[in-house]
Amino acid sequence: MKIKRVLQGTVLTAFASIAWYCAGSAGVSAAVSIQDITFDVDSNSLDVRFDGPELMAGVAKVDSNKKAKVATWDVYDESDKERSANKDSIKIDLSKLNVIKDNYIAVMTNDMEQPLYLKLAKTAKRNVVTFYAHTAKINQFKADGTDIQEIEYRRLTDSWGERYNISELDFSGYQYQGATLYVRVPGVNKLKDISGSAYEDLKDGTVDINTVKGAAAINVSVYNIGSLPGKEIKLNIAKQANGPAVPADYKKATVTINKNLEFRVIKESGIVSHAAIGSKEIKSVEELLGKDGSVPEALSGIIEVRRCAVTTGRGKCASKWTRVKIEKPKELLLDSSKTENINAATVEKTVNISTTAGAVIEAGYKLNSKKTAVTHLFLTNKSEDIYEYFIGSSIPETNTSGVKSIAKGKTVSIKQDDVNGKNIYIRLAGDKKVKRWAGAWKEVGTKITIPSVTASK
Repeated sequence: MKIKRVLQGTVLTAFASIAWYCAGSAGVSAAVSIQDITFDVDSNSLDVRFDGPELMAGVAKVDSNKKAKVATWDVYDESDKERSANKDSIKIDLSKLNVIKDNYIAVMTNDMEQPLYLKLAKTAKRNVVTFYAHTAKINQFKADGTDIQEIEYRRLTDSWGERYNISELDFSGYQYQGATLYVRVPGVNKLKDISGSAYEDLKDGTVDINTVKGAAAINVSVYNIGSLPGKEIKLNIAKQANGPAVPADYKKATVTINKNLEFRVIKESGIVSHAAIGSKEIKSVEELLGKDGSVPEALSGIIEVRRCAVTTGRGKCASKWTRVKIEKPKELLLDSSKTENINAATVEKTVNISTTAGAVIEAGYKLNSKKTAVTHLFLTNKSEDIYEYFIGSSIPETNTSGVKSIAKGKTVSIKQDDVNGKNIYIRLAGDKKVKRWAGAWKEVGTKITIPSVTASK
């Protein structure tokens, strides 16, 4: 266990004066000079090398008349050296010092007539950081009104790392989930990489000390060795907002993109980005997945939509991307070996429209009560999915009315006047619940001719 002795300033300095005159007989001087001091800014500490059995260190109070006084001294001995990384030095912790005022550290050994005085210059009282969310950069850092270009930062769980120029920092990676960072002005180490006469350039005035009560004050030089890191300031980085709603119409195979949103489409060939749109637009998945130059059409992809960044004032970053999987309508693949065109149906015969998994639609005709004429064409859904049908002269457009659905196991009847001479198209219906896009239309009846009852007998 470390035993640290605390000595009163007056007694210690009187003792030091006596020790100075007796030191010559020992033949070895344990005095400490500025060259024996190492300032570790990152760990807020001093390393002091000394040869004697003890080293005294204390924080001095210096008044406006430059009179210095150390009220109590901390005494370090050989056991402190043993615990040090460098076995010929001890570490003096400075982390409790108030960095917004000048601090004076006095160190001495029994062989020194007067202490060595070190000054740590004060840092700014007020730090102000301005963060622009839309650029994810610190726009400005002011320390007592002075622009600072180089800073340090850390997260709550980090230790202080390297120094950065403000222009090089990009905090966009912290915007996904938000973060609390701590920012400060780095410390200044004037003892780093100097030697020889350069130490003399560190002298920053003098202070007056009293070695013995009642005796005349001694004027001692002070070495300005730099400054500790400045006060920490908290920088809260807001969490990126969630992405906007993207209305997807799985039945019509369209996606709605609202005003002031930007979007991009991710395809196997890469990402196709689009600038923000000025007004609401409805895009078909075929348009979104269409050919891009010489790149073939994609059958599927992802559309990503987000709110634009706000660039006024301190701004806001763009929102998260809302992702929606999109697919081009897939044509119903019929099994030619099992499928008959609806045109093959007669009053006595029904036909099946089949895929490899089995029949999906059964078609046939209904007669009147006297069985003398055809009144309706019927379609029955024989699959587990919902299908849609359309009667017309060509494949319907996305917004065409007249598209009707046939639920699982249900039958629809179409008046003969509504179907005679027209084509019939069917497709797998879109399903929002399971996020399945509607299939492409397949023609299963061509210019239907209503059969004659007498002709079929």
